[in-house]
Amino acid sequence: MTVKIQVNQQKIQVSSPIYTWVWDAQTDFFHLYDSENRLISRARYQPLIITTNDQAELQLPNRTFEIKDDRISITYHAEKSASHLTVSWLFKTDFISLEQLHYESSEAQDIIQIVYFPEIDGRSYKPSMYSHYAVVPGLCMSSSISPIVDLHSRLSVTTILGSGAMRGPGLTQQWGLPAHYFCTFNTSDQWNAIGAKKLQSGAACWGLSELPQGDFRLDIREIALSPVLNLRGDIWKHIKTPGTLKLGFSFLITFGTQYHEAIRNYYKILRREKIISPKNASLTQKKKDILLSPQYNTWGVESSLAMKPEALTEEIVKDIFNKFQRSGMKARTFVIDDKWEGHYGELKHDEARFPQFESLLENIRKQGFYIGLWAAFLRCQDPSALGLDESNLLQTPEGKPLWLAHQTSRYGIFDVTQPIVQEVLSERARQFIRRYNPDLIKFDFGYELPSLDIAAPADLNWAGERLLQKGLEVVVGGMKQENPDLVIMYYGLSPLLIYYYDLHTPDDLVYCIGDYDLETNRRIFFSSLCGELGMPTYSSSGYDWESALDIWFDSAPSGTLGSLHCFDGDENSDGPKDEIIAKFNGLSAILRKQADFHTYPIDVKWQGGLRAGFSPSWERIEDDKTVLIALRTHRFDGKPSIKTYKDILDTDIMLVVASMTDSSIAESHRLGIVPFGDGVCTIKHITLHQTAKLIEHYFSGRQFETQVTCSNNELQIALQQTRKNEILEWIEIIF
Repeated sequence: MTVKIQVNQQKIQVSSPIYTWVWDAQTDFFHLYDSENRLISRARYQPLIITTNDQAELQLPNRTFEIKDDRISITYHAEKSASHLTVSWLFKTDFISLEQLHYESSEAQDIIQIVYFPEIDGRSYKPSMYSHYAVVPGLCMSSSISPIVDLHSRLSVTTILGSGAMRGPGLTQQWGLPAHYFCTFNTSDQWNAIGAKKLQSGAACWGLSELPQGDFRLDIREIALSPVLNLRGDIWKHIKTPGTLKLGFSFLITFGTQYHEAIRNYYKILRREKIISPKNASLTQKKKDILLSPQYNTWGVESSLAMKPEALTEEIVKDIFNKFQRSGMKARTFVIDDKWEGHYGELKHDEARFPQFESLLENIRKQGFYIGLWAAFLRCQDPSALGLDESNLLQTPEGKPLWLAHQTSRYGIFDVTQPIVQEVLSERARQFIRRYNPDLIKFDFGYELPSLDIAAPADLNWAGERLLQKGLEVVVGGMKQENPDLVIMYYGLSPLLIYYYDLHTPDDLVYCIGDYDLETNRRIFFSSLCGELGMPTYSSSGYDWESALDIWFDSAPSGTLGSLHCFDGDENSDGPKDEIIAKFNGLSAILRKQADFHTYPIDVKWQGGLRAGFSPSWERIEDDKTVLIALRTHRFDGKPSIKTYKDILDTDIMLVVASMTDSSIAESHRLGIVPFGDGVCTIKHITLHQTAKLIEHYFSGRQFETQVTCSNNELQIALQQTRKNEILEWIEIIF
């Protein structure tokens, strides 16, 4: 069935099996309903063009519309001037496209901002898009505020939905999380009444289909919200009338029974419509191995020792590496974090602090490890060292370079839109790869790109959200020309930047003391969807050992493991225990080897500030086969969780079970189990077997082998954490 468009006097209704959209020409309100005709959102529609002309009409009161095939165009006309604004909606069976605005004016105006769904309030506005809940994945850097926002709480904040979260308004947001989408869902008007849960709507995901030439923000207040595009034509004089302009966002609106599914469909439709491409088309086996390799990163030690960046030395890195090896942790990638460089921007090691840096890297590599290097590629401490000058940095409105400071360093930001900077930075990136030959790059601080309120590039065609894309094109493009198998790790929920990133990282958890495990679970709850784009999640970790087991448990279904831990102690003065390291090793042994997968949360609460957005358990599916199940016996609030799943697994303890082949758990001839306690689990197996071989792998390197009898296509296994003082890592089952 295609969409059906009906016109009845002053109302237009568009219906599909997935949604219903209704616009009232008299009131200029639209209502969006789910497949069961439950209201998702409602809003006054006419966008607000904020300009430097104080006399300009905020409201264009005269409205006309045109319907052509599956597109509806609404035009707003001014009374006192020749200005008019046209908004077009394109309706497809399972999504809606809200296209860029066409704005024409004969007056001289500099365009400052575009506001969607405003309610005019004097000479200003307030948001008018109402839903009971908004979902903003990167809303807060700490666990203090849930990304599932009950708008009736009257939270009042302008938040960033793009790349520049560090230099914009609002809360301290998750660093570098350019999600480029938000979601809405609604309750019934009487949300506490009998049966009200059944009246709760499905969700809509409002996601960009292309990067705009401005700062992408969300204004939340007055129990409502408004997407905002910050352009600042008043400062930079690049977007102005008289004339005709294309302005604003190009949105895809997708739907799901809940917001997780709505985001999934956003990703899916972007791929299907060929707006983005899947990553796995040219993924070599070497790159896949690096991508999914468990990591150890030096940053946790640097933090634990409260080191200034310039205090990191070759001897300290050697000491970290030696302690990491002695711990028995079986990470395959060793990442050297900030600051091995002499000066930001030069991409060269500090020869005084690291006199034998290349030999150090080669020695680590010869011992069987991949090398990862941290770098803040867009920072520049000394332009002259690269044959550049201060004009090659991002400039403030006063025409001066923007200088920033972090810890002990003062630096500017490369203006990557300038051809000379592109040439120099791309060549530096290639030289960096040739000289140090890293396998993985931790790309950091792309989120320092300032908003247009603060600074801008020379070529304003690449302003706003497009600036990070240009930086990635220059830097990552140069590095991958030199080494196509290089893995780039960054904060990457945005599907529009998927071409440049390979591995998503949800850290840093520095603001989440006491909640490292909970916040990781909530971040993975969103990033797990990136597996459907061919991008796994690397877990990182908290800074304490106490939260490690839960973090690694949640990481295993959606990608690979990570550790920032200090082997000398943590903020609680706790050190590593062999039992903890053994779990890291066990999960590392059974990790799946594919980068393209579906992960489904199990036993989730979809609404609520405390419980929503966490998943106690997970299922991983590849090629329509259940290949991994991670079950907890209890939710995070202590209430019992699901212990039997899909007639495949029944357990009385927390565990992860995974197929070690391409077959499903129920069909595979080889399985792996990592238990988190003593108990019993039962695995249903389709193929009839009389016995199975169990190989218990221990932290000491020893193995213990037994034969177990199968009964009625079921295998029941007694799980123990220790045997004769041997610490279990994982159990291998061979049918």
